[in-house]
Amino acid sequence: MADNEGKSEPTDPKDKGINADAPSEVEEDWSSFSNAGFGSTDYDLWEDLATHEEPGNDTESDDEDAEFDDFPAEQLDTHLQEIPTAPAAEGLKHLVRLGTCDHCLGRVGGKKTYGQTLLESGRDVRSLVIGRDANMSEAHDDSTICPFCEELFAETELLADLIGDELRPYEFSRLQIGGQFPKVQAEAEDDLRKRYGAAGSLPLKSCLTDEIAKVLVEKLPAVKLVNEKPQILALVDMLTLGVQIEVRSHYIYGRYRKLERGIPQTRWPCRACKGRGCERCNNTGKQYETSVQDLIGEPILPLFSGDDHAFHGMGREDIDVRCMGRGRPFVIEIKNPHRRTLAASELEEKINQDSAGRIEVEAMRDSTRSEVVRIKDTPAEKSYRLRFKLLPQGTLPVPEPRPARGRKKRRRGRGRKETNAESETPTTAPIEEETQTAAVDEKSLSILKKAELVAMCEEKNLAKTGTKPILIERLLNYHQELQLDKPENVSPPLPDLDTIIATLDGLAGTVLEQRTPTRVAHRRADKVRKRSVLEVTGSSAEMVDDEIFAEVTLRCESGTYVKETIHGDGGRTTPSVAGLLSVDCEVVWLDVADIHAD
Repeated sequence: MADNEGKSEPTDPKDKGINADAPSEVEEDWSSFSNAGFGSTDYDLWEDLATHEEPGNDTESDDEDAEFDDFPAEQLDTHLQEIPTAPAAEGLKHLVRLGTCDHCLGRVGGKKTYGQTLLESGRDVRSLVIGRDANMSEAHDDSTICPFCEELFAETELLADLIGDELRPYEFSRLQIGGQFPKVQAEAEDDLRKRYGAAGSLPLKSCLTDEIAKVLVEKLPAVKLVNEKPQILALVDMLTLGVQIEVRSHYIYGRYRKLERGIPQTRWPCRACKGRGCERCNNTGKQYETSVQDLIGEPILPLFSGDDHAFHGMGREDIDVRCMGRGRPFVIEIKNPHRRTLAASELEEKINQDSAGRIEVEAMRDSTRSEVVRIKDTPAEKSYRLRFKLLPQGTLPVPEPRPARGRKKRRRGRGRKETNAESETPTTAPIEEETQTAAVDEKSLSILKKAELVAMCEEKNLAKTGTKPILIERLLNYHQELQLDKPENVSPPLPDLDTIIATLDGLAGTVLEQRTPTRVAHRRADKVRKRSVLEVTGSSAEMVDDEIFAEVTLRCESGTYVKETIHGDGGRTTPSVAGLLSVDCEVVWLDVADIHAD
């Protein structure tokens, strides 16, 4: 019996009723073990997976495709349902699990109510999550770094102190706070907020600056936080926690009267050194020692503790012209001021005292940058008082435009249209006149060769034979005869005083056509401008030491060249007093009587 244990006796398949095609002995053993229920369990490994049913037919595919498109990409890849966004309960729980700080829970949790601060809302969200799951109480501790703000909200007190230290030397009432974030941090925070935060969550930059502003308001109660037109902009670098201050300029409006001639309105750099300083300008860099800008800005600059000043006027007068009446409106700009609150009477007194009678200012008050634009763009009418002398026609030389400095002559290409100024400028006539009136004295002729003298004699229909001295003598005699035969230019007599006054009064309502004057043609566009004389008052004429002088007050449109209205500028301004009276006029002095604005 012992020898037969564990041994199987061979049997005939036919005896057992088994088919001859049945599997072998090894296969039977494997099959029996596999179907015997060995190692089986009731636990389903796939029960936690979301089921996905195949579409049964094409008619239901549209609805199921729409549901299929609602699944995010992460869910399609893992066959797992994505964590819902806040304010869903699981979404809030996940935010706490990530280690989000209370401020960021308040701004991305979607539970903030009206009147709540970010910190209060974030604490309510954390209490709600911990109430449901006590294990979440340890999700955020002192060693945890918020993935959204990287614990910047915990540094608001420090950032407010840094800004306060930078602002301490300045006097101001309007402050704006800005922040600069590294691009990588900003993109990472934006991605997390869109992925886990509630719809419409507040961005990090604005929330952080608002929290800093709340702390600053408590430390600086007199300062108003604004989003536009600040007096100082504090820019915080969130990477280095550094603070950069941008101090906006302070503007002061007023009107000035220039009582002395020879003073330019603004600083005039030295022509020799271009403002760098040289022996010619005594190392000041200025063409003229002072200006209206310096007479106004220099006395008050120390009062504001500023770095520099800029001048903005409603137009400008020539250096030899006084500005009288109510004065010319202006705005003086003080750059980087440390003080801003000063009495206007104190400023006026300081300027008038230091100018020593050269200028006077009044009506000063605080202004804004927008008023600078208004003053620059206002086309104000002006009244001018001027005195001029009448001379016989042809007494004064015809003015010629000065060549432009520092401009290269450009060749006119094919197809370039000729401007009015180019078409009116004579080109060939002056050359012919110059050749005809060229000097023919003995010294200049002796330099020429005999062949050139012969050619000159042929042009003048003179005999071309003889030696060089004979040809020179012949040309000299011809020139003397021309001078004797030339009729003398007889100038018309000067008009009487009544005619002068009547002509001046007749200018009222006249429309002038003024081509760019020769005195400014080197820096102004050469074109014809139409301006009107609106009113003529105070016309008078008198005889002084056999010379006729006239005075008149003209109210003109903005941009009128008044001096050229009198002397005509060689015919470039029509009509003119000189042209109407057939005389030459020389302006003795010119004053701006009033500026009809403000």
